[in-house]
Amino acid sequence: MVDGRLRPLGTEEYKKLIRVSRGQDAADIYFQGGTVINVYTRELWPANVAVSGGYIAYVGESDSMVGPKTQVIDVTGRFLCPGYMEPHAHPFPAQVVFSLAQVALNRGTTSMVYDNLFVYQFLEVEGLNNLIHDSVQLPIKIFWSARLDSQTYSDELRERFRPDRVAQFIESPAVRQVGELTDWPSLLAGDEQMVENVINAKKLGKKVEGHAPGASAKTLNALAAAGVTACHESLDAGEALRRLRLGYYATLRLSTLRPDLPDLIRGLLESRIHMGRVMLTMDPVTPPMPYRGFTDYLLRVVMEQGVEPLDAYPMATLNVATYYGLDDQMGGIAPGRLADILVLDALDNPTPSLVMADGAVVAEKLEPKVNFVQENWQRYGLKEIFQPGKKITPDMFQIACTGKPFPVIKLINPVITKRQDKNIPERHGLLDIEDCPGLHFAALVDRDLRWVCNGLVSGFADSVDGIASTYTTAGGVLVIGRHPEAMAQAHRRVLELGGGIVVMDNGSPVLEMPLSLGEHMSKQQCDDYMHNFDDLCRLMEAKGHRHYELNYTLLFLSATHLPELRLSPEGLFEVKSRQIVSPSRKL
Repeated sequence: MVDGRLRPLGTEEYKKLIRVSRGQDAADIYFQGGTVINVYTRELWPANVAVSGGYIAYVGESDSMVGPKTQVIDVTGRFLCPGYMEPHAHPFPAQVVFSLAQVALNRGTTSMVYDNLFVYQFLEVEGLNNLIHDSVQLPIKIFWSARLDSQTYSDELRERFRPDRVAQFIESPAVRQVGELTDWPSLLAGDEQMVENVINAKKLGKKVEGHAPGASAKTLNALAAAGVTACHESLDAGEALRRLRLGYYATLRLSTLRPDLPDLIRGLLESRIHMGRVMLTMDPVTPPMPYRGFTDYLLRVVMEQGVEPLDAYPMATLNVATYYGLDDQMGGIAPGRLADILVLDALDNPTPSLVMADGAVVAEKLEPKVNFVQENWQRYGLKEIFQPGKKITPDMFQIACTGKPFPVIKLINPVITKRQDKNIPERHGLLDIEDCPGLHFAALVDRDLRWVCNGLVSGFADSVDGIASTYTTAGGVLVIGRHPEAMAQAHRRVLELGGGIVVMDNGSPVLEMPLSLGEHMSKQQCDDYMHNFDDLCRLMEAKGHRHYELNYTLLFLSATHLPELRLSPEGLFEVKSRQIVSPSRKL
């Protein structure tokens, strides 16, 4: 990015773009006979489109820029739509950054804003900037959102978000915003680190994204006053309307974790409000979403709920570009904008038959026409985090009896928990869950075995001998099971894999999912990972796992921004009171 332009043009390329627009030079590509979905005027406009280099040079009736070497693409009877934009994506639900981007691009999403949380926690700033540099070279435009908190209560993790360190990352033009702010209470309470980070971001012209599900009008007012500009956590149409009325952009979500989009859209339609500040997101991308589609799937759902196509397409194009201050370069089909153009066979079919990005055809009929480079994790400074050979014993997962009721983590749904204090039987001074159906030991263990946070969880499954996962918000290893010996076996095996998820049954691993890239990411391509994760979900379902999103149960049991009782590096953490109810113990 040079001088604010996403895809810089040299002087001669710039001059040619102007000549092509005037019909004085030949276009590289010319779409002929199509109908432009004009997101600026909300109309269907029969028009031809000329492309020079990576930019649109002309839109209209003229063919004076068609020369002998111009590639003419006949789109008679079809529609030309701007490339879709995903405003809030998580590339680390155990998938690799560029592989996920390839899947999205094949279906017409030509730009994405990626959350940086997990890479930010295990890469240094130089490596992060190298990753940004490589991501900017892809045909798809990848932007970044910078976290200001770790989602887990820990003084050690808090250090990673010091203002001096955050400032080095957010200076990049590829970083468009900070957030999502899961620890927004710290901002409203005047926490110095959080306040300084937000002020620094605003000085650089970055957006600030909130994360405030169920927030009252009073809280939303305070967050808006503090500079928050968008939020993707509307749980119903009333919450979305509250955000829109206060000047937020409301990002409506459809994910396997929160499939809210149909209800949100119907409610907003009933309100008859203007939707120029509404955006669409898949939020976390987990199975089976990519099988259904990407942004094209969101648009299909929106139109099925009654939104007219000419009102739907701006939600995934111009609205996003305007929010991020990029509408002079993308988000619509107009001269001077990047040539991110989709060919749609029907107005109400948002899955493109042809995808152009930066003036080149990159996919056709869902098949890629370009191959992405792979991430160079060695250049980014990614080191092996987990090492085998450490002494892991069953007693790490046992809990001493105190003679008092023990605070049990009860899973209400995949991510929300309740605290239930229970009297647990004891044997030889230890809690004994053998005669407690459905109750499992749970532990968060430091990756260097300095400490362990022990707990009990109910509502997870009927009976799992042992499962260990390095896919957590806090880092380290999450281990759950009925039998401490099986839990220790799962823990040892997950270290041998260098990170990942392991399920033990009768003394043997029955499923292994390596996540050896920074404890969260797979070396597999996106499609292969999805199939592997499907196998894990089916196995856990057979063991009585009760919830529809295992991925986020494992991730968020150590996330202290969600109610009510969580595992954390400091100990069992009660979110509302922000109190440690059972401290971690040193190993």
